[in-house]
This record gives sequence, C-alpha cells and structure tokens, in this order.
Amino acid sequence: MTYFIFSVILVLAYITFNFFAEKPEKKSSWAWIIGLALVIGGAFHIANYFIMPTFAYDCWPVYIEMIIFTAFSILFTSMRVSDGDTGLELDNDAIRHTFFGGWIGVALLGLASLYTWDNLHTQFQRNLLEVKDTVDVRTSNGNSAFSPIPVEKMKLKPVEVAKRNVLNMMGDLKNTFELSAFTLQSATIHCDVETYDGKKYRLDYDNQLVYVSILEFKNFWTWKTQKYSPAYVLVDAATGEAYIITKVNGEDIQIRYTHEAAPFSTVGANFSYNLERHLRSNGFASTILDDFNVEIDENGRPFAPVTTLKKVVGMSTPQVTGVAVVDIQTGDIKWYKPQDAPSFVNRIYPEWLVFERIKNWGEYPNGYFHWTNNDGLLQPCEGMDIVQTKTGCCYYVGIQAKTGTFDTEGYMLVDIRTGAATYYKRDGISEAEAINTITNSNYKRGKTEIVMAQQLNDSILHLTEPIFYNIDGRNTFFAMFVANADLTVKYYAFCSADSKGVVGIGENLMQAKAAYNDAYNRHLANKASSKLQTTDKMLVVTLEAEVLEKVAENDAYYLRLKGQEDKIFYTYSNLLPEIRWSSKKVKITYMKTDDKEIAITSYKALD
Repeated sequence: MTYFIFSVILVLAYITFNFFAEKPEKKSSWAWIIGLALVIGGAFHIANYFIMPTFAYDCWPVYIEMIIFTAFSILFTSMRVSDGDTGLELDNDAIRHTFFGGWIGVALLGLASLYTWDNLHTQFQRNLLEVKDTVDVRTSNGNSAFSPIPVEKMKLKPVEVAKRNVLNMMGDLKNTFELSAFTLQSATIHCDVETYDGKKYRLDYDNQLVYVSILEFKNFWTWKTQKYSPAYVLVDAATGEAYIITKVNGEDIQIRYTHEAAPFSTVGANFSYNLERHLRSNGFASTILDDFNVEIDENGRPFAPVTTLKKVVGMSTPQVTGVAVVDIQTGDIKWYKPQDAPSFVNRIYPEWLVFERIKNWGEYPNGYFHWTNNDGLLQPCEGMDIVQTKTGCCYYVGIQAKTGTFDTEGYMLVDIRTGAATYYKRDGISEAEAINTITNSNYKRGKTEIVMAQQLNDSILHLTEPIFYNIDGRNTFFAMFVANADLTVKYYAFCSADSKGVVGIGENLMQAKAAYNDAYNRHLANKASSKLQTTDKMLVVTLEAEVLEKVAENDAYYLRLKGQEDKIFYTYSNLLPEIRWSSKKVKITYMKTDDKEIAITSYKALD
C-alpha cells in the first residue's frame, strides 16, 4: 500500500508541476499531461513493487527516486503537443535545465553523504560495539580452566557437508524445490516428526547446534502449482543426521511465505507471499529489513526472524532496533525488541554489521588520524563463524594487530542475539598462521604419507576456518579438511595456538585428538623453558592400573582400567606401537581432562 500511495503522490505532483509550469488550456495538452503522469506513476509503482526499497527519511532510495522523478518531470514537460501537424515539440532549454537540476540533486546527495562519513564520527563508531568484558587467556587460570566454547558443542559438520547430505536425500523433490540458505541455530526442540520418506522420529534437542533450511519453490510455475512448500530441513551440526520434515506433532508443514533476495527472481514464493513483500505490506515499508533466516521453535514450528534496523548517523551506520518474527505458514507477524525476542530466536545481529563494528572498534581508539604512531590499532581476521558458548551462540572472529607483523592479539565472541562482545586477549599464533601450519603438515596412514598441501593445491580438499578451543587445558585451533568431490569431512585437525608445529591430524575426531596429544607430548619433552615445562606438566597425569579390557579396531586400541571404569583410554598403534603388546598391568600418561574418552600420550607394560 505504501508503494501505491507513493505512486499516486508522484502522479499528482507531476500534474501540479505541469499546471504551474505550462498552464495548459487545450484538451490535448491535458490528455498528454495526465497520460504521462499515469505512465510515470505506473513505472515507479512496478519498479518499487519488485525492488521493494525502504522508504524512510534516513535511507537513500526515496531521495534517488525523487531526483529521477524530477528529471523525468522536467524532460517530459519540455515535450508538448504542437499547434501544427508536426506532433511533439522539444524545448532544448528545458532539456538543459533537466540535466542541470539532476546534477544539483546529485551534489546535494554528495553533501549528505559527506556528513554521514564514518570518519567524522569515529568515537561514536567505536562505542557502537558493546565490549562488556575483557578476559586475559594468558593467565595460568586461563590456560588451565578457561573454556568459553565447550568442546562437546563443537560443530563437526560444515554447512556444505550438511547441504550435500540433504541433497542426497531429496530424490524427486529436487525437480520442484531448491534448498534455502542454511541457518545455524542453537535449538531446544521436543516434538514428534514425520519425514518425507514416511519415517517417524522423536526429536529431543537441548541447546544443540542444528542447521535449518526450507524447501524453496524452484520457479514461478512450481509455486503456482504447489502453492506451499511441504517441508523444512533439520541437520544436526555435530553428527550430520538430516531430516526432511513434513509433519510436526501430527500436523502437515505448509510453508507459504518464503524469501528470495534477488529482485525479479522467480525462486521462492511470489507476489504477496514473498516474505519481504509480506512484511513491507504490513507496516514495514519504512523499516530497513535484513538477515532473512529460518529458525525452529520449541515445538518444531518454522519461523523467519527478520532483523529491523535504522540509521543513527544521518544516512549511514545502521543500528538494530528489533526483530520481526514471521510464522511462515500462517503469515502472522510479531515484532520484538532484541531483549524481548522469543528464546528460540538466535540470530538478531547480522554478520556484516558485527564485522563492521569490530573493524571500527579496532581502528578508532584515538580518532581517525594517527600521524606519528599506529601502535595499538587492531583489526578482525578474515572469516567469521558461529560457535556455541556456555551462554548462547556467538560470532567468533580473531583479532590481530593492524600494522607491523600482524601479530595475534586474541579473539572476540559477539552474542548474535544481543550484540554484546567479549574480548579475549592471548599470545601465540594467529588464525592465518594456524592455517599455514595445518596445511603444511602431513598425515601418515600406515606406510603412506599424505601431503596435505598437495591435496589442497590440487583442489582435492579444502580447509574450513580454524576455531579457537580449549582442548584439555591447551589453547587449540580446530579445523576440518573437506573433500571437494563429495563434500564429506576427510580429516580433522588440531593445532596448538601457543606453539608452532604442534599439529594432530586424523580421519576421525578421536584419532586427530590422539595425534595432537602425541605431538604436544613430544613438543613438551623438547622444551627449553623450565617454567613452561612446570606449568604444562601440571596437566600431565600418570596412572598405573590393572587392565580390565582391551579392544583393538584396526589401528585403534581402547582400554578399560581398574579404578577408572567410567573412562575409556585410547591410542593408535602408529602413535604408540607398544600398545600392541598384551599386559595385565600398565603405566600410562595422559593430559588432564574431564572427558570420558581420553587419549593416551605414553604407554608401558608392567609385566
């Protein structure tokens, strides 16, 4: 409705403009003016209907459209019906005035843009990032106990792997539907579901990372035939288990409102069922909309939380005002402030906005100009990821020095729901150095040595962005090698964030962790600093115990020991060849951990 009213205003403005400019008296002149007015109004309405610009005083589209409208108005006013038989006449002076007026409008927009230039508001830009706390991971307490990202919440399946798993399950659905963008959500869900293949499951998730996607209509004709999408997709981010869910608690899934960001695209729902158009038509035409996602509530119902923003410095610097939560089955819309949003809504702050704020926070500690000293300037590392912390989902991004050797300074966790940030200072290597260390390490499979760098250079594998974890009290980066051919995880990799060259790679998580423990143990033995040795040795546990059970699976060996019946100790024969020897009593060492499955770092038979 807003776009229609805007078009009517343009029609009336054009008629009024011509009335005062030309004072037409003949019917032919009035017919020409009214006809052109309707053409202009109709053209703007059609364009706005599909492009869906934000009509607000602090947004550019309304001003750009007014400049274009003014230019067309002057140009068309110079065209009039002649008194003779020559048809239309052109007023060359009016045409020159058109271009002159257009340049004046552009100049005014340029001045407005200059006023909103970020560099004139540096302190304000820096303070937009709410850094609630700064934690020094370099302290002894940090090294031994600090763990903001729980290891049990690790995301073990990258989004491309999750998507491939679903595509392999879709079958004939691929002829009609496409998968929307995957949203990573920390989900608490308790419901009964039925999947596309007719199987029934009970979903019980408690703050577990899952990917959510919906089936988008492939084109206009499938939308017109189907009218609604019959399923959404749920993938466990840890195990990769995927479900194409068609029923929740006995009710059919009927998704009618979907979103496709590209203007004039035929993918997804069309006309009033386009999610953005539905919002624009229901009170959000003057609101900046961003970050269209899909998330699942506690009862398994799909919703689309859409972030709403406004500009806080002229026509720049967006600020989150809330979230519009749309029931994509019924179309019901409810708007909330960030602090009042339903608990199932994870993502309110867009990734691009958070990255920009971190960038400004690091760049403007003392204003824009730094004539003599650039020390102390920070910048976010390339690549952001969503991780699950003890308090909720956060954006993870490394922080490094902006000048010099770009040394690592730490990392930042920003709550994707509230925008609150915590800055963790640390020493050691950066994400970029971790990538270099991991890619230049080789993996031994029996007598075969696999050169990881060559696999990457040949485009056989690609490496995911490294994430910082606390692994058994050690600052560690974790990444995965994914096969380009079938998008499966081929290798897992752990890399010390404190010491270069300490890397463990394996074909499963336990094997990689065991290799990492072995590499770390070897590194520990070669350290020259006694102070560091003392600190690290406090993490090493030595145990002598009777062997209750020993199981071998290929090159993996698992032990159950007397007095430690609730734990499984494991290693691999390529790391500790002596594990092959049978013994009733053993002496082992391992790194202190609360895990129930513990990697052995040394092994000795005592009989």
